Amino acid sequence: MDAVADLGKPRYFGSPTQQRMQAAADALWSLVGGDPLYAYEGRTVGLSAPGLEQLPTIVSLARLQGAMLMAYVSPEAEPELTAGARTLGLSTDRWDHFMGGARCIETCAAYVRDFSLPEDHVVHRIGPETGDAEFDRMAETALSCGVLPPAAQALQGLSRHGVCFWLEAPDGGAAACAGAVLRGHPDSRFARSAWWGMLATRPEDRGKSLSLYLGALAVLHLHETCGAEEFFTGVRRDNHV
Repeated sequence: MDAVADLGKPRYFGSPTQQRMQAAADALWSLVGGDPLYAYEGRTVGLSAPGLEQLPTIVSLARLQGAMLMAYVSPEAEPELTAGARTLGLSTDRWDHFMGGARCIETCAAYVRDFSLPEDHVVHRIGPETGDAEFDRMAETALSCGVLPPAAQALQGLSRHGVCFWLEAPDGGAAACAGAVLRGHPDSRFARSAWWGMLATRPEDRGKSLSLYLGALAVLHLHETCGAEEFFTGVRRDNHV
């Protein structure tokens, strides 16, 4: 029981269906998290750079959780994997991935150094001590922008090496948020690769680059404290911003 207690209070986000998905992924990770094949960022247990031979595993993961993420799929491999999954009764969705390494980290450091926060705004980092009220404010802004936060334990750095920053506005609400999670197993070739994103800004605070600043903080935090060397984020092709 002590090992479970150390993970803190489970908390999942989104619709009831999304919360069930996150809870299933959380439980599944406790079973398969020791295998370098699998990756987990707090939303679903998935695979990185899978081949067609792993299609049965892909289908099982999707059916157990309701969804799963395949990252690091090359443009050449994607059509065959997609066709195979559809043949076996799954529906598919796609985001293109933007990735950054050393130059990304250097750019974030310069951005943070030169950025000036609006007056009376306070940066908070989600941690093991974070309570429900703080999660509520962060999640309200994220979900209102169509962004699903990963499970709380991942953002708190308990189940994964993860981080989430949110910005408290003078009215007490969350003006913006951003986060990042090292999703790979320490023994996988993606051990230093982090999912990055969760950028969201409520309408009245947009146009000030607030979530970009928090995102830069997330990059630097995972790089400096956990050794993250590469960051990727999924972006739909019609998302020109």
